[in-house]
Amino acid sequence: MSTESNASTAVRFFELLGRKDLDAWSQLWHEHGAITVPYPPAGFPSIIEGKDVIVDAFRGLLANFESFESELTGVYPAVDSETVCVEYRNRAVIVGGVEYTNQNIAVFVFEDGLIIEYHDYFDPRRFQTVVDALPPA
Repeated sequence: MSTESNASTAVRFFELLGRKDLDAWSQLWHEHGAITVPYPPAGFPSIIEGKDVIVDAFRGLLANFESFESELTGVYPAVDSETVCVEYRNRAVIVGGVEYTNQNIAVFVFEDGLIIEYHDYFDPRRFQTVVDALPPA
């Protein structure tokens, strides 16, 4: 796939999350996709593996938000690579009215035009608010 196509897919990733359209969002993922969170908050995994597991995890996560939006502040396709870096800000309201904000950097790695790796770097202290609001597993 082209660098431009991968960058467009990364942008679409956030658009679909904002609409909570996980059926369409799931189509962006490779079957063997993985999410890596290098600095996870307490109670959150450092890796989520497999498309179905990722989509199920995000269904639960997004169900906890009254609203969720990401403002992309930078999209940086790597030249001659299947990698795209994205800078973004999250603004969300957790069910019950608690506001969540964070600034993130994500690294997308593509295979055959699909996301095979997604690395998300953010302040785990801020994300702890979201994790604490999740229902017990």
